[in-house]
Amino acid sequence: MSSHSSPIPNDAANANTSSSSSACPLILPPEEFAQDAEQRLGRANGNTYQRRPAIENVHDGQIMVRLKKKRYIIIDYSIIPSESDIETAKDLPHVVVPEGAGERLCATRECPRIGVPVQLFDSEPNEPASLYLRGGLCFSCQRTLNEKRRTQRKRKSDTIMEAHHAVANRGLGMGIGGVGGPVAPQQQRYRLNGSILDLNPDAVIINGPIEGTRTRGPDYQYPRIGQDLLHLVSEIQRGAHTLLSTAYRNQSMGTV
Repeated sequence: MSSHSSPIPNDAANANTSSSSSACPLILPPEEFAQDAEQRLGRANGNTYQRRPAIENVHDGQIMVRLKKKRYIIIDYSIIPSESDIETAKDLPHVVVPEGAGERLCATRECPRIGVPVQLFDSEPNEPASLYLRGGLCFSCQRTLNEKRRTQRKRKSDTIMEAHHAVANRGLGMGIGGVGGPVAPQQQRYRLNGSILDLNPDAVIINGPIEGTRTRGPDYQYPRIGQDLLHLVSEIQRGAHTLLSTAYRNQSMGTV
């Protein structure tokens, strides 16, 4: 196993590399980072703790990241895994050595840092691999991208809410200059299965099947469905005929 060294020959950089990435084993004993996880990382999603220092314009060091559902990972951008490391990782579910780890540069244009880290630990190894391993970006660029996406989602959500409130409060509004009567109601936006739907204010939303209806299945196929439709149409026709007859009689008697 090898590691990146600092291009800046000063005492601080030399001290960091001698005690961090060059001596960092692929397998971390739990007692080495247990205190970091309990006392330094924090419980909020997205929290980070720098366990090994970064080297400017080279790599982001070793970082502990808190993910969703109390999951956290430890990733290291300074380690260049050997063939032996790769073979060892195959038998350890919480250790992941992606292709290009420690060598492939960040996918961001003109970024000189390493973009693929080694994962030294995952508290939930059965969960899908983190985007930090799959994104091809250095830690700094990936965090910037995550924040940009979070801001865009928030703006989109705020826009939908503002449109909803604007439509709800516009019912009694007047036209331009108070002429022309009420403003025509606009469509309202709703989120359904991750998609945005524009619905008219008078749209009827049915949550679940109508009472008494059946769903096509092994015991309810097209012949029976056809019979039920014919019966339904017959009932509608009978009801309409009764309504018209009643209205005609009332009109003849002068009660309408």
